[in-house]
Order: sequence, then C-alpha cells, then structure tokens
Amino acid sequence: MSKMTVSRVLRNEPNVSPTTRDFVLRAAEKVGFLPSGTQQRTGGTSAGEYYILFESEYTQKGSFFSGIILNVQKELFDRGFGCAVGVIQNEYADFLKHSRILSARHIQGALVVGGIPAQYAATLQTNLLNVVFIDYPGDSGLGRPCNAVCVENVYGGHLALNHLLKLGRKRILLISGRAGHYFSNDLLRAYQETLAQHNLELDPRLIINGNFHSKDSFRAVKAALEAGLRFDGVFSNDEMACGAIKALKLAGLKVPADVSVVGFDGLPIGEIVSPTLTTVVVDREKMSRLAVKRLLALNQEIGDDEKFEKISIFPKLLVRESCGGATGAAA
Repeated sequence: MSKMTVSRVLRNEPNVSPTTRDFVLRAAEKVGFLPSGTQQRTGGTSAGEYYILFESEYTQKGSFFSGIILNVQKELFDRGFGCAVGVIQNEYADFLKHSRILSARHIQGALVVGGIPAQYAATLQTNLLNVVFIDYPGDSGLGRPCNAVCVENVYGGHLALNHLLKLGRKRILLISGRAGHYFSNDLLRAYQETLAQHNLELDPRLIINGNFHSKDSFRAVKAALEAGLRFDGVFSNDEMACGAIKALKLAGLKVPADVSVVGFDGLPIGEIVSPTLTTVVVDREKMSRLAVKRLLALNQEIGDDEKFEKISIFPKLLVRESCGGATGAAA
C-alpha cells in the first residue's frame, strides 16, 4: 500500500475504498498514530475558541452530562469566548477528525466531559496543551497528571448508604454502571467500606451492573425479584433509581414502606417521579464554572512550571419521599 493512499485515509479524503480505509485506521489505532500539527499554547487573554469534547453516550436526553455541557457553553459565552462541540462516535476515525480540527483551527483549549479512552486523553494532552477533564479523574493509561474537576463519588456513596442503614435497611441492592467504569468503581468502594464499617456481610448477589439508564435497572430489578432475591434498599444513579422504582411498583412493592430508594446526581427527573426521589445532589453548574475558570487560567501559566490541579466537588444528600422524607427535606 502506497504512502499516498495511507495519507488520503488519514486526511479523510473520499477517494479510498471502504476496505482500505478500515485497514489503515485499524493499523493506525494499533500503533497509536498521533496526527501531526501540535497546537501550541498561546499567551495572554485574547479572544479565541475553545472545544467541548465528549462521547456520544453522554448526549442522552436528560442525562447527567447534558446539563454540564450546556453550562460549560454558557460559562464560555459569558466570558466572550466561542466554543465548538465535538461528539466522538466511539470510533478511532472520529477521534482523528477531532484531532485534525484541534490542530488546524485556533483552538486555545479543550474541555472533555465524561470518560474517554485513556489513549484519546493522552493524545489530547500531547497535541493540545490546555485540556481540562470534567468528571473524569484520569487513570494509569494517561501516563501523566491532568487538570480535572471531579465529584467525590465515594463520599456521596457513603452519604446515601449510611442514610439507608440509619433507616434500618440491611440488604441494599447496589445497581452501579458498567463494570470497570470510574463511577461504578467509586460506588462499589463506598458500598464495601460502608458495610464493613457497620460490620455487615457483603452479599455479592446484591451488586448488579447496568448501563446507567432506567431500562437497564428496570430489567435488573425485575429479574432479581423473580429470582427471589431479598432486599429492602436500592442505591444507584438517578436514572437507574427511577427504573428500579417502576419495577418495584409493578411487582406490588411499596416505596419506601417495603424498599427505600436513593439515587445519585440530583437530576430534575427526581422531582417528578412518584414517590419523589431521595438523591445525592451534584452541583453541575459549579463544576462547569470551575472547569472553565481552570481552563482559562492555563493560558496565564506560560513560562511557569507546568501545573496540574484536580478539583473535587463534594455532593449533598437531598432526602425526599422515596426514603420516607418530606419533599425538599435536606440532609
């Protein structure tokens, strides 16, 4: 295969067969090909454009991340900066397109919302020096520190689980996200630590993975009940908690009389579900504001020793009817 053909594929030119294009992209991903044209930092506070990048799964209507993306746009616009939005469709070819845009245009920095593959995150930090991650703490695959604004999920998990135990719930069903996801890992850690602190035995059957959405938790809770699994509490993110409430009600169980339910995120859906949802509230506006502030500050650090900051947001527990509390009662 000629160098010219490979070049046409990597520039996304149309006159290449699908088979050849797929072969080249697979080879490029395997060797960790990085597009040339590294964007350098520009000094000062001159107006420029910023980039918001996230994977397609985070565009789900009503999801936790949609509010962050909109808040980030507003924060940048309020400060007189333009921003472009890029969606990665879970393919390496898509990420290469975004990398070319970042290299070719006067992009002063990027905000990455939610998790992305470590290889992509490392490439962004190599090709675009001003990068801040939102709700992605990084991992060993990055190979270097990063600037990030994250939620103290373990702390939030302790709040929720201790509240359920205080209500007398002893068998709590944990519905986390995908296995290995950073949020799932944090909730599992909080679950294990809280049970250990209360000298309660961990039943592995009470730990279920989902895909963060209500349909997954609805099916999981329905299957657990049909299998005869006993539990008197449920802890999950807000969307999956709402799916769990639906499954419990269809099975003839009362929330919170029979099963207490707590979510995590503080989404608007928790106010309209019946019963209203007790939840661990994350201040997404504050996350967005701090992330934009950190990104803009990076341009002022030229010439200094490179600095990295990981800013933590501590969530709060909001008690509502799904745990027997009055609507709007705060803890």
